[in-house]
Amino acid sequence: MPSSPRWFQFLPALWFATALWTGGPDAAAERPAADPVAGQAAYTQSCARCHGILGKGDGLDAKRFYPRPRDLTMGVYKFRSTASGTPPTDEDLFQAITHGLPGSHMPDWQHLDEATRWHLVDYLKSLSPVFEHTLPAPVTLGPDPGPKHDLAKGKALYAQLGCAACHGASGRANGTSAAGLVDDWGMPIRPANLALGWNYRGGPAPRDIAMRLTAGIDGAGMPSYAEAISPEDAWQLAYYVASLQEPPQWRQILHALRVTGELPSSADDARWAAAERADVPVSNVVTPDGEWARPPTVRMVLLQAVHNDRALSVRLTWDDPTEDRANPGDAVALLLKPVGAVGDVVTLQAWPYKDSPSLNICRWSADRPTISVEGIDNTWDLENVELRGGSDHVSQARYEDGRWTLVMQRPLRINDQFTEISEERLNAVAVAVWDGGNPEARAVSAWIDLSLRDSKKSAH
Repeated sequence: MPSSPRWFQFLPALWFATALWTGGPDAAAERPAADPVAGQAAYTQSCARCHGILGKGDGLDAKRFYPRPRDLTMGVYKFRSTASGTPPTDEDLFQAITHGLPGSHMPDWQHLDEATRWHLVDYLKSLSPVFEHTLPAPVTLGPDPGPKHDLAKGKALYAQLGCAACHGASGRANGTSAAGLVDDWGMPIRPANLALGWNYRGGPAPRDIAMRLTAGIDGAGMPSYAEAISPEDAWQLAYYVASLQEPPQWRQILHALRVTGELPSSADDARWAAAERADVPVSNVVTPDGEWARPPTVRMVLLQAVHNDRALSVRLTWDDPTEDRANPGDAVALLLKPVGAVGDVVTLQAWPYKDSPSLNICRWSADRPTISVEGIDNTWDLENVELRGGSDHVSQARYEDGRWTLVMQRPLRINDQFTEISEERLNAVAVAVWDGGNPEARAVSAWIDLSLRDSKKSAH
């Protein structure tokens, strides 16, 4: 398992890899004979740190991950091509090992040679008696309607089957039943945000979704609909769910749009349509004892920026399943690289550290929706931060159907204590997000660069 908290920078590659996992033909022309010694050695080397020496999901790193590593001794696997209640096929296991599970800390293991991956399949099966007593029951999806799919029919099925109760009307994981769910292992869980196709652990294509609808996701509260709808309707629903996805725009450098005159102060200003967008994944911060206590609710923040010669206007958009305005409230902070800092600034997951410099923090909270406060502190955490030299800036925010949209403004230069946003260099920025309805789940992004130069467009 990856130990770096910056793993989410590679999400685009993971998303691309899921397109390869379609449950197709065998991955190997000649599968090697089972080798328990080689399988156990590979497991100990690559898997035990998370899944535990005996496969019980209790490895050294297990508690700092969400979802927790699977207890392999139970033989319950979420992502299969088999009927609910039956074990996965060998091919299912091989594909999970090969391509990983996006949205989790299960990476792909394509760097292991093919024979080793097959030895791992055999070893995983040896950890649970389920594979001895129950045969896999592969499901049949029926023909893919392709371009002839019917989104209106799929939308009607989405309503008929009550999908919105968990996933929300627009798929943003804000349904009335979304809170309080637990999995078969007693861990709190959240329904998937269907707008984030790159985060689908079983793959974002209609075929992948149809498989999840038919096979279910055992242990996670997602039932099989094989008895509730026909294979044809499963495809229609799958295409509708796929239509809810919003294609990500990954960037390490965000170019701000230069404008003349006043900056946009509202989220509806037409000039935002011309502004470049950077989708910035955020990852939960572990508790002081190294545990990831609650499932994440905010997974990504969409950033856009517009500037003139005097100031910067930033639009931040993020999905949050509940609107929480106080005690505690929803909040977000735009963080700037400290004044005078040279070289890389370490990940916010480890902040503050010994001798860490102070951060320039522009913070907004839902209890004061028209104001953002900027100041200096060496920690970004709301529980401990006491902004020094603070000044108020104009902000405007709205919450609609599980989504916050916030516009905050900030002068390019305030004084020598604050970080200047300059056209002469790349400006390192990051975000931190707090969901008031899930207060233990604090999330931060990696650093990205904001550029006021080379804007591809300009507006008036």
